Formats: sequence, structure tokens, C-alpha cells
Amino acid sequence: MNKRGFLVLFSVFAMLLCGCSVTELEDRGFPLAIAIDKAEEGMVVSFDLPDLSAVSDGKNPSGEPVSLSVEGGAYFEAQKAYENNTNKVLDYNHLKAIILSREFLQDDTALRELLAWLEGEEVLARNICLFAAEDSAAGILTLKDRTETSVGNYLEQMVETQQDFRENKVATIGALMNQWHNQNELLLLPVLSDNGGIPSITSYLVMDGFEYGGSIPVEEAMEAFLCQGQLKGMTYVMKEGAVVDLEQIRAQIDISPREALQEAEEAEGQGPEEEILVTVKLKGDGKLKKHPSTKALSATQLREGLNKQLGQKIEKTAEKLLTEQGMDLTNSFYRLGGYDRELYGQFYQDYDGYRERVAVEVECDFQIGTE
Repeated sequence: MNKRGFLVLFSVFAMLLCGCSVTELEDRGFPLAIAIDKAEEGMVVSFDLPDLSAVSDGKNPSGEPVSLSVEGGAYFEAQKAYENNTNKVLDYNHLKAIILSREFLQDDTALRELLAWLEGEEVLARNICLFAAEDSAAGILTLKDRTETSVGNYLEQMVETQQDFRENKVATIGALMNQWHNQNELLLLPVLSDNGGIPSITSYLVMDGFEYGGSIPVEEAMEAFLCQGQLKGMTYVMKEGAVVDLEQIRAQIDISPREALQEAEEAEGQGPEEEILVTVKLKGDGKLKKHPSTKALSATQLREGLNKQLGQKIEKTAEKLLTEQGMDLTNSFYRLGGYDRELYGQFYQDYDGYRERVAVEVECDFQIGTE
């Protein structure tokens, strides 16, 4: 009898728990994406909210999402405003992406306050995808007519289909938090724009040493990812018109000091400044896809031409970015401690001084086959 009574009580208790869980679900808001824009005082936070019935069924949230914007001096004020106005508590377990407007990312104080609150409250997973918005971040959440799903789900699918990357998430909120603490690395954020009613990556925003560094074209960002070993494959078009698919890409970086030989640096009786040479060695396989204009070239000529052209192109981009934006596309400082402890000891508190002395050389060794 005691055993039977215990089982009955346990069953009733379990049913009560289930009932509480359903009620609790109805009192929660599950944002799939969060957009943050700068306001005159503080920020405007917009939420991409799903169909709760899908969540309760254990399915991916879908249906017609609802966008809701609230304003606050800080993120916790915006969150409190949402909860007061909707009588729901925010639950971030289904969050797919965070979108920060370019204007907000340029506000150093607001960005630091946001990251400090998110880290202190531990409300978000650090691997959540991070995007920038060319204009209004909230405007990206309204692009639902052609995505056939919520913007949060659409952005997650976009990232997962980028098969050329070694990791699905190129930029995450955790990576931005790390940069905020260390201020010694390069982070490229995909910039979203309205492309005929669909959110599309049109450029990459530069956060370098936790400072806003403008933006660069997608092509230059791909060259940076290539040098950093983040790409498994890419397509390259040679000057002759040949299209080559590069696969099994491997990137190796060497960092070493050398004396700069420019006469200007030896002027006025001063010795030459020490230049930091970053050598990127790229290897892999190449498959020639289209070559009507290169039939007169041998396989050796094609291979040598590809390796020379690609190396020179990346070197040109590296020099341009160093000169115009002070950006080292190889992100070599992040690895410096593992390559040269003495050099790291010299510059570990002088990230800007390190980048001012960097020069980049690229060596390519791709073997070409035909399809």
C-alpha cells in the first residue's frame, strides 16, 4: 500500500510539473534575433519573436514572427521595458543572431556597456552569430516576406551553408567579448544590407583592437580569412580568364623581425628600424574549371601563373589595408606569443606599434588539375 501510494503521489506531482511548464512557457518571450540601434539617449532593442506554439511542440520556431522594439538607456532598461509592456520574461535559449548597427558599433562607450551587462548576467551563449547592419539593425528584422521564415532562422541557415569556412560561425558575440578584454586582435563582422527584400552580406566591418576600423569589400575579407587559415576552399579567376577552384587549403604563418632597408629609415644618423615580416604560406589543390583562353598554356605555366598572381594580389591587398586602415589582414599579433616570445615581450602592450611595422609576404603552392 505504501508503495502504491507513493506511485500515485509521484504521478500527480509529475502532472503538476508538466502543467507548470506549459504555463511558464506562455509567460516567456523567445527572441530568435536581436537588433540593436543607437538612440539619442541609449539604444533601441528590437526582437524577432517566433510562433510560441512551435516552440511548445519541440519544433523549430516558425510561422509569422513578430518584431517588437523598445528603447532604453542601457540594454537592461530595454529588456525591462519589454517585460513590463508584454508581461513576459525574455528567454534567450532559441536566440540565433545578434545584429548591431554600424552607428552603435562606433559608440565605444555604449558597446562596452552592452558587453559588460551581457557578460555579467550570463544570459547569452557566446557562440551566437554576430552581424553588423549597414543602416538600421531593426530594419533587417522586417525583411520577412521573402525569407519564408524568421530573420533569425534565415541568418542561421545562411551561416550554416557557408561550406568554404572551417567553422560555421565566422563572428560570434563571444569573439567580440574576447576582443573587448584583450584588445589585440582583428575581428571581421559580416555587414547585412537589404538586397531586394533579402538580408545579404555586402561587406565586412572591421573591429581591430576593439576599435571601429571602417569596412572592407567581401573579396578583401575572403583574402584575410584565407591568410588566417579559416577557409577550406575558394574560387579564383586568373588574369587569363581561367577559373580555378582551390580546395584543401592550408595556411601557415611565420613571424620574424628583419631590418628595413629603406634609405628614409636610415636618415639623420639613425639605424634602420626593425620591420616585422609576416610570411603566409598557402598550399592546397586547384581544379581548373574554365580555360578556353588558356589552351596554349601548359599545366606548369598555369600552376606558376596561379601561384604568382594569387600571392601578388593578396600582398597588394595587405599593403593597402596596412597603409589606409592600419589593418593587418593576417591577424598575426594574436599568434605572436607562440612564434617569438622576445618579439611579443617587446610589443605585448603596443598593438598599434606592432601593426605599424608589419610587412606581409605571401607564398602560394597550389597544384592544378582539371575537371
